[in-house]
Amino acid sequence: MEEFRLNSTYEFNQFAGGSESVYKYTFGIHITQGTKYLADTYECYWLLDLICIHSRDIKDTQEFQVWILKRLQGNHFKLSVEDGNKNVIKEIDIRFSDFKADLVHVWLQNDLIYLPNEH
Repeated sequence: MEEFRLNSTYEFNQFAGGSESVYKYTFGIHITQGTKYLADTYECYWLLDLICIHSRDIKDTQEFQVWILKRLQGNHFKLSVEDGNKNVIKEIDIRFSDFKADLVHVWLQNDLIYLPNEH
């Protein structure tokens, strides 16, 4: 069975090149239109919450963060954060999620969470 990689789907192409709007989220973090679309459509505000909470620990040492949610098996996921050079900084085990995709990436920089194609 082919892995459902959310970032490579056609529906996210509409956000290529940037975001016209930015939304205030929580903990001083903002999200782009693409990120809001992801959270609304895939019902994953919990993912943004986890990123906001766990990014605070590494914010001072790692300004640019790549957050990756990956299905391990069934409903078991791993959320990891990398430094942009594929060096894993932190991993979070998510024992159960009903997230529909197998893999999604979001980036965090300057207190803004955005999709890679919005860069």
